[in-house]
This record gives sequence, C-alpha cells and structure tokens, in this order.
Amino acid sequence: MSDLNKFIFILLLLLQSCAGAPEKVESIIEEKDLDLQMIAIYSEGMDALNKGDVYFAAKKFNEAELLYPQSEWAAKSVLMASYGYYTQAYYKSAANELDRFITKYPKDPNLDYAYYLLAMCHYESIIDEKKRFKTTTICKR
Repeated sequence: MSDLNKFIFILLLLLQSCAGAPEKVESIIEEKDLDLQMIAIYSEGMDALNKGDVYFAAKKFNEAELLYPQSEWAAKSVLMASYGYYTQAYYKSAANELDRFITKYPKDPNLDYAYYLLAMCHYESIIDEKKRFKTTTICKR
C-alpha cells in the first residue's frame, strides 16, 4: 500500500471511531382499550359512508367487526357494510354481507332488517322490462 492509501485508511478509521454510538430510538406505544379502538374504526366507517366512499366504509366496518366480534358493534358493522353496498347498487356484495350476518348473528335484534334488506337486494337485482322502463307521461296543452 502506498503512503496515501494508508493515510486515507487511517483517516477513515479515526472518523468512524469518532462518530460515537448511534442514538437509541425509543418508541412509545400507547395501547387503547379494544372497545375504544373498535368504536373509533366504526366512526371512521360512518364518516366514509356519509361521504359516499362505500368501499372504504365497508373495509372499516369489517375491521371493526374483526376487532371484537362478540360485541354489539360487530353485528352493526356488518349491517352497515351491507347497507353501504346497497345504497350504491352493489347488490351482490350487500347480499353476501347479509348472508354472513344472518349465519353469524342469528339471534341479533336486527335480524328482521337484515332479511328485509336481503329481499330488497334480490328485488333490485331483477331485470324486467316493466321495472327497467319507467312509464312517462306526455303533457298535452
């Protein structure tokens, strides 16, 4: 090695030793109560539903259900996800959510509403010429 290479090597070695130890980074994780997390996610879903973002709302409702499936909010979350799909005419997705609700929560007090909404999804899915073409009236003067 030449003298210049030795000098650069020693200089780099000294600079590295002077750098000191890396700073210790501490992260503080604040745990929320599971109920509070679920209610916060449910609220995010309601906000998204009110803004018309049905897919994000359904994702949030399903996330709320997964956090605490034994609570009353879990069943409401499935119903709200299906209602969001229904309002945007995604009848197949709404019916899938409702079928899951009926099998998973058979003793829920809102079961009759789930059956009603499921029937409406099936009704709205019907393609019929009478339903497809609305009658129009022509006004004569």
